[in-house]
Amino acid sequence: MNQAWKKRQGAKVRLAARRAKLVRDALRSSVDVNAVVDDFFAMGFTAATTTEEARAYAKIHIRPNSKEMFDALQTIYADSYALGQDIAMSALAKARVNKAITISVVEMKRVQSINWDTWRPGNRAAANLIKPPSGLSTLLDRRGVMIQGINRTTLDRIGTILGRALAKGETPASVRAELEDLLDDSERALTIAQTEMSSAVSVASRELYEQSGAELVEWLVAAPCDLCQENADASPIGIGDTFPSGDTEPPAHPNCVCDIAPYVVDTRDIGQDALDYILNGE
Repeated sequence: MNQAWKKRQGAKVRLAARRAKLVRDALRSSVDVNAVVDDFFAMGFTAATTTEEARAYAKIHIRPNSKEMFDALQTIYADSYALGQDIAMSALAKARVNKAITISVVEMKRVQSINWDTWRPGNRAAANLIKPPSGLSTLLDRRGVMIQGINRTTLDRIGTILGRALAKGETPASVRAELEDLLDDSERALTIAQTEMSSAVSVASRELYEQSGAELVEWLVAAPCDLCQENADASPIGIGDTFPSGDTEPPAHPNCVCDIAPYVVDTRDIGQDALDYILNGE
């Protein structure tokens, strides 16, 4: 892993950590804990109620409010898409490009000036939302599906807490505290933010590689993982094809922060002196 890639990875990690607060707030606001506890104990369930029955109750009777999560994902996708565009442009600028790759000298110079230690999405994230590129549009359209999955997990965990509380004879006050802790899970919020951020970064990167004429991509492993290492070992593959994990780009699993990069081997058409001048001004 070279130093430039490490810095880009650092920008991804910092962005995920900042946006995790949005997800955490959205999770907390998705369920009215007091109403859930009051309604559940008013149903007259007994210690004989099974955990499965409590989970079924939660799935049927609790309706999470998804508005804040919907907005949080929009922000994450827009910010991360802008980051993915810069990461991709940087990768193209640093690649051993040939005539099949299209990238302007202006863009090369711009990404060379990026300070990855202080990277911010800036106005491009907002601009992308006005007229979303196809990849970002797809991500925004699938928010409902993502939120359904998040809510299913939340309701399943709520049902588990309710069922366990009955079995142990816990008081409504103690159940409220457990549910509040469940919804205030910073680790889960970070996982959601990091995974969805990684998806948006990769979609933006692949889209830009395609537009620039790259035909092959390779999987860059960010952390030891058998699944992602298998993808890396299978590299390069045709852009848009699937890696062994079944993915066209990261993430391959929750918390995956791997990257894809253009794979170009032929530099004969450009010459090393010209390449050094374009990339470094030397």
